[in-house]
Amino acid sequence: MKLAVISTSRIVEEFLANLGDMPEVQVTALCCRPQSAPKAEAWAERYGIGKVYTDEAALLADGGFDAVYIGTANHLHFCTAKRVLSAGYPVILEKPFTATAAEARELFQLADRQGVMIFEAITIPYLPGYRFLQEQLPKIGPVRGAMASFCARSRRYDEYLNGVWNTTFDPACSGGALYDMNVYNLHYLWGLLGMPERCEYFPSRGHNGVDTAGLAVLHYPDFSAACLAAKDSESAQGCTIQGPDGRLVVEGGVNALPVVYSVLGGERGGGTRADAPGPDRHRMAYEFAAFARMLAENDRTGEAEARRRTLAVMDMIDQLRRSAGEIV
Repeated sequence: MKLAVISTSRIVEEFLANLGDMPEVQVTALCCRPQSAPKAEAWAERYGIGKVYTDEAALLADGGFDAVYIGTANHLHFCTAKRVLSAGYPVILEKPFTATAAEARELFQLADRQGVMIFEAITIPYLPGYRFLQEQLPKIGPVRGAMASFCARSRRYDEYLNGVWNTTFDPACSGGALYDMNVYNLHYLWGLLGMPERCEYFPSRGHNGVDTAGLAVLHYPDFSAACLAAKDSESAQGCTIQGPDGRLVVEGGVNALPVVYSVLGGERGGGTRADAPGPDRHRMAYEFAAFARMLAENDRTGEAEARRRTLAVMDMIDQLRRSAGEIV
């Protein structure tokens, strides 16, 4: 898959640094804002990228790639993807997909009119440990509860406290813990537990109203799931889903699933543990391998499942924001 990349964000830097784990991907062009050109030129030399653009229209007019990966700031996802789709190119769009479910639906409709695919770049469903969890879930019996935590103090939090503006902590730019962190918990739990009956969000607000941390509670018919995320503080990361016959455990971030296992049977801490195979490539490699395959094979069934997952999570985010008193 020949790929053009828009943005010189931190996630794009991580992606480029791990291209060695992605033989399915060749980055042929990099597009950025004019002020970021020196960074882009350095990356192009380091990673063997043929062209650097500071004009998005020129990139799209020149072509020479199979799809476009968009890693811009959250609030730019929708408008950038709309322009790329309108130019007739498939899109890989970083999480969070959009600010609202309505925007997500609009992008899917545009992709259909243009006859191209669009994917959310969310690592979780493509990781090998996730398949293990899906296979093990029926063995723990009816789910009785789940707790997920994904908290990491942002390197930009001190700047925010000192009044330095950045998109990460600007609610107008879809910043905050729900969009940046809890979105992973939501993807993780939806793929295992399905759609909750209702959702509630309890944010901790910063001085400008942004949710620097927040607890999302997902209510299912017979149990509830708690999703904690924070950009202002640290905690142990992971998730446990429990039932009468066992539990599923992730130790570490749910975006990477570094340690995954099930414990079945037993009482008061006993039981038999089964471990999932650990990842043998960078966490982003699995999703991009899947996108490359689906594009090469024109796998509309796979794309439809990815869309269903994205829309479900965006609908949950809408509901969570409304419950916290925000206009969606």
